[in-house]
Amino acid sequence: MSAQNPELSVCVLLYGSDDYCFRLAQRVVNSALQRLGTVTPDFRFGLNAVGDATRDYVQNVVYRHFPNALVVDCPENIHKYPMMRRLLYGRPLESALTMWFDDDSCIIDTTDVTAWLARVRQQMHAYAMLGSVYKERFVGNQVDWIKNQPWYNDKEPGAYTQFAAGGWWVIRTSVLLQFDWPPPELKHRGGDIMLGELLRQHNLQLGHFRDGVWINANEEGVESQSTRRGAAELPIGYDYEKVS
Repeated sequence: MSAQNPELSVCVLLYGSDDYCFRLAQRVVNSALQRLGTVTPDFRFGLNAVGDATRDYVQNVVYRHFPNALVVDCPENIHKYPMMRRLLYGRPLESALTMWFDDDSCIIDTTDVTAWLARVRQQMHAYAMLGSVYKERFVGNQVDWIKNQPWYNDKEPGAYTQFAAGGWWVIRTSVLLQFDWPPPELKHRGGDIMLGELLRQHNLQLGHFRDGVWINANEEGVESQSTRRGAAELPIGYDYEKVS
């Protein structure tokens, strides 16, 4: 595909002060990501309340390796999903696929990026979304929230749903655009779970894939063991009150 209509858009979110985020920025914006940048011209970086050292590092790397990248720099913490909306819709999203990285996720530096991307493409022929799949129970009033969403498709929610961990995933861009995902009211917690339920509501298949990536990983690469950061808020829908 041409630079004007790339096959893949890649979004990278960085958050927090230099004492933690700087080393994560170095890990996610690594040589593997830079090699991926030679394949697709559409990169989007969100800098959410980062420190000066992190900002300088990322902007230097972006200038050298991702010259056409969209960079959204917010001095204040606007939270994950408002930043996601800015990255997804800050310029037209015209790619077939969209890939997301939190800063505690990365392509493993030794990964053969060409072969890895070929596997991703092949899997996406069968699935609407790929990622490391978990399941989670709904809590509070989340079921009522689901039933009042514009994407609810009259499939009764179960006790839990499957979803791709929010730190890294790839999805058909058409799904994001069709459902205007993420919803504007979503701030920090629960978006990955609700996206999983949206897929289930519309019989869109979710595939388990975590080859060649660390996802929400600690310094040893152990998945879902990174330090928790961000707002200590209730997950989306927990305290939802139906309008009678």
